[in-house]
Amino acid sequence: MRLIDTHCHLSLIDDKEEIIKSFEINNIEFVIEVGINVENSFKTVELANEHENIFCSVGIHPNDSKNLTNKDYDSIYVLANNKKVVAIGEIGLDYYREYTTKKEQFASFSNQLQIAKENELPVILHIRDAYDDAFNLLINEGIPENTGVVHCFSSNWKTAKKFLDLGFYIGIDGPITFKNNHTLIEVVKNTPVEYILPETDSPFLTPVPFRGKKNNPIYVKYIIEKIAEIKGLNKDNVSEILSNNAKKLFKL
Repeated sequence: MRLIDTHCHLSLIDDKEEIIKSFEINNIEFVIEVGINVENSFKTVELANEHENIFCSVGIHPNDSKNLTNKDYDSIYVLANNKKVVAIGEIGLDYYREYTTKKEQFASFSNQLQIAKENELPVILHIRDAYDDAFNLLINEGIPENTGVVHCFSSNWKTAKKFLDLGFYIGIDGPITFKNNHTLIEVVKNTPVEYILPETDSPFLTPVPFRGKKNNPIYVKYIIEKIAEIKGLNKDNVSEILSNNAKKLFKL
């Protein structure tokens, strides 16, 4: 199996260089390192520039959208011009924790959608307990021509179809391997395999059989195998399709 991870946070892992060294032996073709705030986005670009098999995104997570200034958005805009940057993200709405107000999150989301449009880049969406508002904001603000992916999708098939109809891909992470996750299994079963992306969200959301331990991109294998099992398809063929999906969306 050729493996890819379209969403990880290696910059948050102390032994990231050891993990990166293990990519070749574990058949990792490439990964996408995802930014969560301005400071971290500088790190994602730096890491990507140091490694041929790492691409990156830059962006401000909704939980980091408090007290943002034009300087913050300008920094993301400038970083977006780096040749290794393939998306703006992760951006969106998160109502699970009250780190910021909805107004602040709306402003951050809207401004970064504009950055994506101006730089002709897809977006990596972080949405938690806010799917309706995120969908409506996308409709009102206008969807980037290059669309994007709904990272770590956690709602139901009805919601997934709404985003698929807009042209978005669905990001599937470790929770697909968790026992009795019937809602997400239904999403994977109904979503065309050509619109699924495999993600680890490392160092978070570690899949079975390593749940409870620190996650890393090589565990994407278990996510891809589970997707193949649910779809009733050959895992090597699924791995190839998912790799091509990422290359198509992120223009790799």
